[in-house]
Formats: sequence, C-alpha cells, structure tokens
Amino acid sequence: MSGIAALPFLERPAHELLALDREGPDPDFDGYGWATLDRLWLTGEHGWSRRVDDALVIAVHAADDGAALADDVELDFAVDGQGRYAAGRAAEGQRGSIDGVLKRVSANAFLAAWLPRLPAARTIVLAMCNPHRARLAPPPGTTATIRYPAGDAFAWLDPGDRIRLTAEAWRTLDAAISDEEKQTYVGLYILKKLDLRPEDGGIRFQVVLPSEQSPLDEYLQQLAVEDKIAINQKKGIYEITKKGLAYLGENIDEATDLIDEFDEDELADVLVELRSRNLDVFRARFLWGWYDGEFDDLVLFQERRGSQPIERMWAFYLTGDDFWRELARELE
Repeated sequence: MSGIAALPFLERPAHELLALDREGPDPDFDGYGWATLDRLWLTGEHGWSRRVDDALVIAVHAADDGAALADDVELDFAVDGQGRYAAGRAAEGQRGSIDGVLKRVSANAFLAAWLPRLPAARTIVLAMCNPHRARLAPPPGTTATIRYPAGDAFAWLDPGDRIRLTAEAWRTLDAAISDEEKQTYVGLYILKKLDLRPEDGGIRFQVVLPSEQSPLDEYLQQLAVEDKIAINQKKGIYEITKKGLAYLGENIDEATDLIDEFDEDELADVLVELRSRNLDVFRARFLWGWYDGEFDDLVLFQERRGSQPIERMWAFYLTGDDFWRELARELE
C-alpha cells in the first residue's frame, strides 16, 4: 500500500488530464491524475446521456496486457526512476517493474489508498478503460457515488466546452447493473404496466407525475424519445406506440422461450447452461420474473423475501439499487 500511496497522483487541469487539449483521442497519452468539474456528461453506446454535477474525475490507465479479472482492473502508471510522473510510453520490457518506468497496481487497491486523500465530491467518475468489464469492489468508508465504465472509455469536448465521457456502458459501484441496463429494464416494466388493463394491474401514467411516481419521469421521457410511448395531449397521459408494442412483443417472445425451455429446471442448472451459451444471466432472470408476474407488485415482492425496511413507494424501489441487488444475489 505504501508504494501506491507514493505515486505522483496530482491535480491537473481537466482538459490536459483528459487529453482534450489535442486533436482527437490519443492512444499514446499516459497522463493520469485528478480534477474537479462542476458538470460533465456520461454517454453509453445506446446514446442515453447522463449529466453529472460536482464531480471528482480520476483519470488512470488500464494495463494494455493486464489480466482478465472479473472484479478488478490492473492499472499502469508511467513514472521515472525516482517515482515521478514520466511522459510518454514505457518500453515493453519495463512493464510491471516496481522500480522501472511503469508501476502496475490494482484498481481496487489504488482507490482504497487514494480516495481518502482526494477532495470530497458528490460523484466520483473513473475515466479509465475497463476492457474486461470487471465489476470493481466498493472502497471502504466511501459514501460518494462512484461511476466507472464497461469497455473502453474516451473523452470528448463538445460545443459550449461540454466535457463528455463515452463508454460501452456506465456502471455505478456497488450497483448490480449499469445505468443503461436499468434504463432498459425499468422501461420494460413501464411498458408492461401501460399495456395491461387497469383491472389487471395496469397503470395510466400522467404526463405530470404524482410525487410517489416522480422517479419514473426520466425513464418515461427516454421511452418517448425512442418513440415507444407518446403523449395523448387530450388525456394528459402516456400511451404505448406501435413501436413500443413491437418492442414489448420481442421481449415477451424472449421471456416465453426461456420459460418454455427451463421451467422445470433448478436455478443453478439454468445459470450453468446460460453461461455456457455466453448469455446474460441477469437479463434472463429479469425477463422471467417480469413476464411471470413476480415483479408486478414490488411491495409484495419485498414482503415475500422478508426485506427490512420495506419501501412502500414502488417507483422508488424500482429505480433505486435494492431491487436490482436482490436479483443479483440470486445469481451469485
């Protein structure tokens, strides 16, 4: 740990830190450090952009030849012989040497050592590549929301001096799924409620939501952007579109195929088989419960599992983290 704490990890201007002071992404850029930003944007492959305010940005580099770890990322820090920051790429033969040009450390160990030494912020954003899509461990004693990428990450400077970081997806540390995955699943939950009749558990969502449904607003707006729902101006409610019905049907077909094939199998056997096919087991678990009606009443879902305390406002439970962590625990 003392070697990690001795790294020359310093505050740098944001544009320099993220290589925004040059033309286009620079694969040979070895800069690292931290910066505070009043505002930046995070965008995944599906184009859903999230604004982040009061952010501490930590820029580090995943090792080009790092091990494919499920729960960690190997980082390389370019330093000179005295441990000072060294500009430029290190020679291949010096990779991993503690006293050489590159120092290799674990991302989890780095965060544990350095987060207590950095300024407090509402949100911490890790600007780094995560080529093997590892799920990092929560650093001890950290209460800030930490967002980090899955896949490669790039920084862009948009008009108006807007800083945007892109990745395949953005995850929240200690959350079971990424923001993009949650958008997909909450969207499906909403579409099912819109498609059902009120007497069967359907809901008519008002354009101006009541306070107990307010967490759903950004998800409804994204569904509208994707033309899966539209506003009925006369009634002041959201309605599902033809495109939304088609999308709903595709996911129902996927869910029924799963149930038809695995309905009589034990969960452990199902997980082994799905993983052998390189399929997303979390998606399969969600689609099963979503189609089968297990999630229709989320208060009852909590009561059946003995959750304490029970979140009575189902929209807050659906859009928070506890529901998704509960599903993820079944898959461990």
